[in-house]
Amino acid sequence: MRREKRRSFVVRAGKAALCLTKRNRSRKSLARTHGFRKRMSTTSGRATLRRRRAKGRWVLCTKSNHNSGKRP
Repeated sequence: MRREKRRSFVVRAGKAALCLTKRNRSRKSLARTHGFRKRMSTTSGRATLRRRRAKGRWVLCTKSNHNSGKRP
C-alpha cells in the first residue's frame, strides 16, 4: 500500500495584522454620521425617516438613541 502525503495550505498575515483587534466606534461618532439630525439635514435622509415612520418603526434612528447598546 502506498501512502499519500497530506498537503496543507498556509496563509500568513503581516506582522501588524496578527495582534490588532477591531475597534468599536464611539456612540458620538456614530450619531454624527447616522443620527437623527444628520438624517434631517439631507433630502435622502428625510426620505429614510419618512419610510421608517410609514413602516411604523418605534425608533427612527438607532444610532441617536442614547440607550442603544448600554449595559446596566
